[in-house]
Amino acid sequence: MKKVLALMLAFAMVFAFAACDDGTTQHTVGGQIVVGSVTDLDANMLDGWTNGAQNAAIRSLIFGGATVTYTKEGEFEVDPYVAKSVESTENDDGSKTYTIEIRDDLKWNDEENTPITAEDYVFSLLFYASPEYASLDASDVHTYTNCYVGYEAYNSGESKTFQGIRLIDDHSFSVTITAEELPYHYDIAYAAVDPLPMHVIAPDVTITDSENGVTISDNFTSELLETTVNANGAYRYLPQVTYGPYQLESYDDSTKQAVLVINNNFLGTYDGVKPSIERIVLKTVNDATQMDELEAGSVDLISGVSGGTAINSGLDVCDAGNAQYAVYDRAGYGQITFACDFGPTQFASVRQAIAYCLDRDEFARQYSGGYAKVVNGLYGLSTPEYKRNQETVDNELNNYAKDLEKAKEVLIADGWTLNADGGEFVEGVDEVRYKNVDGELMACEINWANTPDNPVSDLLNTMLPGEMAKVGMKLNSTTVEFGVLLNNMYRTGIDEPTYHMFNLATGFVPISSYWYEYSMDDAYMGSYNTNFIRDEELASIAAEMKQIPYEDKEAWDAAWINLQKRWNELLPNIPLYSDEYHDFYSNKIQNYDPDSLWQWERAIVYAYIDEADQ
Repeated sequence: MKKVLALMLAFAMVFAFAACDDGTTQHTVGGQIVVGSVTDLDANMLDGWTNGAQNAAIRSLIFGGATVTYTKEGEFEVDPYVAKSVESTENDDGSKTYTIEIRDDLKWNDEENTPITAEDYVFSLLFYASPEYASLDASDVHTYTNCYVGYEAYNSGESKTFQGIRLIDDHSFSVTITAEELPYHYDIAYAAVDPLPMHVIAPDVTITDSENGVTISDNFTSELLETTVNANGAYRYLPQVTYGPYQLESYDDSTKQAVLVINNNFLGTYDGVKPSIERIVLKTVNDATQMDELEAGSVDLISGVSGGTAINSGLDVCDAGNAQYAVYDRAGYGQITFACDFGPTQFASVRQAIAYCLDRDEFARQYSGGYAKVVNGLYGLSTPEYKRNQETVDNELNNYAKDLEKAKEVLIADGWTLNADGGEFVEGVDEVRYKNVDGELMACEINWANTPDNPVSDLLNTMLPGEMAKVGMKLNSTTVEFGVLLNNMYRTGIDEPTYHMFNLATGFVPISSYWYEYSMDDAYMGSYNTNFIRDEELASIAAEMKQIPYEDKEAWDAAWINLQKRWNELLPNIPLYSDEYHDFYSNKIQNYDPDSLWQWERAIVYAYIDEADQ
């Protein structure tokens, strides 16, 4: 693969905001920015193998063409630069059909400017729902296809025909949602389909349509995808034929750097904007020196900065006139994540006891330098439901204030009362508590995977192991690379899990999927349900939320509060802090306006470079 460019490029710029002949608006194209991140990119660029923030940002920038998008305000909207129409029909059997007509001027970014057709949209649905895709050790729950009529037969490999999808003509297709999945809170999301280049991923494969649905030809096989998707340099690792505001020029796995350039075939965002910054380089930066790089100009944008040390360092650069910043409440938090299906952390008592061993207020203060607060559920400071119900949530959820006696109490009540020999645990004599689990002694010993050069890991290592030891728990800390941590958490290629606990961060998106995240269905384990938690009450509350009409905010909020209460009791994760995010960026970047639901990869499409500040 090509080496990424490390030098800054200079371009002559004209800065009048102009309307294009096709109705889109943009500044004159030019310039380069370098985006830094303290987490490494990895080689996986296609959905199904990784969910690292920067890899997800790349996918957001290079994969486009979704028929339904969401606005900066988080509302769903048909994208007029992709779809001519999206129409729904209520069927007699209670199912619903969405018929989608795409524009006839969409083109892939390959040398031939291959037209994007309805077949590419249908292929995308068939690809991600197929057992062939799942055979690549990929998550097979990517789209809403599991809600389409005929999914089970197709996904299991029983049939090559997907009954609920129809290919009408070159620019029209339809999807039919099962009656069992309706009503659905985010109803229009069923019609959000994006394309994949069938001629690249499945050359010589054909899709035929009949009254029974669409059928993919028998030469669509796992062996084919091993060549076109999974092989070194194939689509999973180097998806260069795409449709988005940018395209992937190169990725160097040795340096963890990627280069994106503008896709000239991109017609515009839902509100008619084309990108203006010509080239984006993504690279890894060190947490301790990232602001030095910003000041020196070797990095132009560092997004989602948290923690007092990093924020104050960035503000110093801004105070000196060498950068700008944007600040917004985070739609998410840093967290401890538990595997809830094996070992000691399968028991809520152990998860609760760990929470009681940690002074989260002090942790948030030390980590953030005053730029964070502690939350007690599955929400961030900017979550709309929390803003509407803050008093109730703050008053009714357990805040798990540090209390070692309470930690002992919950452990003892759950049977962690034995020592290594099966006798009674004696404080001051025995070090680790044991419990009789299915006739065998289980040690209250937790394996924790964390990442290097991570201030959250460092602070947890300082504050947590000693306090856990005082109540009879042992914490084994292992430092691994970020990609290894994710593989172990998602259990990608992992037959026997090792780690009970991880620390990382999570973000909340406008489309909540609680009914998948806490489903007890095996299909969602490791993809949506990353805790591998199985709790009937939690799953039931989440499933009921799915059917609440989108406009019924009162019913939604009531169910959301119930979900938070049960989640707070089970504690599949421990929220560590929900903080203010700061994006620090070069003075040359103009019209950059991120927020918690409109992160850098969306905001940068609207930005441009001011020559005067280069």
